[in-house]
Parts: sequence; C-alpha cells; structure tokens
Amino acid sequence: MSTTPNNIVVYWIDEAPREDFLTRLHEAGIQVYKADNYVDGLQWLSNSNNLEICDAVILDINCKIRHSDEHESTDSFRDYAYRVLNLCEGEKKHIPWFVFSTGQGDSASLLNAIPRREWTRRQYYQKDTDQQQLIVDIRELTRDSENVALRKRYEGVFDIFEDEGMTSRLYSIIRKMEDPKNAEDTTVFNAMRKLLAYAISYAKIHGLFPSSIDSTHEAEKRLSDIHELAPAIVPSYILTNFRSLIDTVNNGSHARYEDDETGSLAVDADVQSGEAKYLSRVAFYQLLTILRWLRKLPMKSEEIASFRARIDTILNDPFELYEGCECRLQFDNGVWHYGRCAVRPRPGHLLNEQTLVRLKYVQANRNYTTKKLYPFFAQYDILK
Repeated sequence: MSTTPNNIVVYWIDEAPREDFLTRLHEAGIQVYKADNYVDGLQWLSNSNNLEICDAVILDINCKIRHSDEHESTDSFRDYAYRVLNLCEGEKKHIPWFVFSTGQGDSASLLNAIPRREWTRRQYYQKDTDQQQLIVDIRELTRDSENVALRKRYEGVFDIFEDEGMTSRLYSIIRKMEDPKNAEDTTVFNAMRKLLAYAISYAKIHGLFPSSIDSTHEAEKRLSDIHELAPAIVPSYILTNFRSLIDTVNNGSHARYEDDETGSLAVDADVQSGEAKYLSRVAFYQLLTILRWLRKLPMKSEEIASFRARIDTILNDPFELYEGCECRLQFDNGVWHYGRCAVRPRPGHLLNEQTLVRLKYVQANRNYTTKKLYPFFAQYDILK
C-alpha cells in the first residue's frame, strides 16, 4: 500500500535514474515520470496534457540525446536543455527545474553556465550528496502549485496512476466537478468509464483480478464473490459503489437517441435536463472512493503473488479460508456470521460486532433455515 500520498509530479530526464533517489522521491510523496533522453523528454513536455500535470522537472547534464544513442553526452544538455527551460517557463505555467549531476566528467564551464533564476536555490545538485536537499527544494518551490493543492484536496486518489493520460483525465474530471456550471455536462461519464477500465487493469496487475477479466461486469462478479466469502478483503461499500458506478457510467456514455430499447438510456437525458442534477457528482465520489481503496492492493511482486494465491484459495476452497480465521462477526438475517460462514452463540456469550473471534472446526452448514445464505458453519474461540 502507498503510505505517502503522491501530491507532487516530477519529470526526470536522465539516461540512468538512480534507484536510491527514486525510492526517496516516492517516500516523499513525489510521483516520477522519466525519459532516458532529451528528444523524448521534450516530446513529453510538449504535450499540453503532460505539461498540465507536471509540477517540476529534473535534468541530467550527461545524458543521451536520443533513445537509440549508445552513449550519453554533455551535448544533450548544451543543445537541448534551453528548449526544456522554455517549456517550463512558458506564459501559461511556471514549472521549477533542477539540474541533478554527478559533477564528474561535466565540464566546469557547462556547470557554471547553468542559468540562475530569482527562485533558484542551487545552480545544480550533486547526485551523491544533495538528494535530500533537492527533495526539500522541490517541495518548497511547488507548495503553491495549483496541481499540488488539488492533489492534496483529493488525497490518495492519484496514487495508482502510472499513466500520464489517465492522470490528466482525472484532473479534467475534478475541475469540471468543482465548477457548478458543469452540472449538466454528460461527457464526464465517458471519462469516468475510461478511468474505471484503468482501475480494473490496475487490479489485475496487483492481484485482485485474473488477467482473464474482460469487462466491468466480470469485475463486479469477482468483487461480489470475494465479498460474500471474505468481506474484510472487499468491503460492502466498495461492491455497492462499484456496482452503481458501472450502471451509471455505461448508461451515461450513450445519448438517448442511441437507445435501441426506448427508455433504457436515461442518464444522458436526465442529467442534461436537470432532473438528475446531482448524479454526476454521486458517480464522481463513487469513482474516487474506488480509486483510493485500490491503494490497499500489494505493490511488491512477491506480495502480489501471495495475495493472488489467497484470492484463489478464497474462491476455490472456502473451508481453508475460514479455518483458523481471526475476524469480527456480523449480524444479518438473524444470524451471526463472517462472510458466508455462520456461527451459533454459545450460552453465556454476548456477541457484538466488535467481538474478535477465531473460527474453528469449519464444516458444511446443515441447518436448512440458514444454509442457503451461509453454506458454512464453524465453532469459535473469543479472542477479545
């Protein structure tokens, strides 16, 4: 899980970005997009959507000019850095830039020629000794950024994004939702649908869904199956919001005139007419809830593999899931249970939903009045 929300976006042009510094940036809540050469870096920054989400730029002096180059060269900085600076210091947006160098092999004249601005803290930063200072200065010089303020207002919802296009799309949705004049804008539903598809792809990579999942409805079924057996993994509010969001954005991504069955497509017409004036905002917060929850999925390859195996166990062998499980019980339909495993309170035991128990002796539920909803039955020990 990402413990530090990514509130700052940095673009780093460097043929060999140091892993130790990437780790420190991540731990500081800084999301990094990278290019290993100046030509690709310029192309990325020349994209208005990318420039919009970028808060700071880091430049290497001794870098490749093009990706196909065999070796790095200081010519890259001398001949191309000024183009990057022109983009960073454009009329519409100011992006602070920083030079990050080993200071070795770089000509003294080139280092001394790095332009200074009124906001410059250091002419350049040493890769070996100035990592923390560079992080401090990035945070200081971006603290008043509109982007940083937006990401702090919606803390955690950007953390799963590794795709610049999807990040830009979420920025666009948020800005529309914050402007009351856009209450009747139905284009947001199609944008949300695309973000939901991205969320499903992310969940595949991080162990929640198998690669065979091809649609939002298959993903919903998977979440439902997991929730029924192990609500601690997929809470009811996630399943409820996911299910509702699918219906709204799929319906709202089509205009009523596209309807083959008269009356089944209501979102577009009702939002535009003002009949459903709060629906886009409801869908917006449902999407943010799901995006933020996905931060909980494992990030490291070994943890993902373990989580994926656990999900398979839950779905294929629930007896193993429940046996020895430490959990808090729920009370529904007159039955104390965890997931689809029922328990019967023993005489003298006053259970509540804060009671922590360990399930044991799991077996098939033979009680004809409860086994349809709760096909498993267990005894329990109270832990606290």
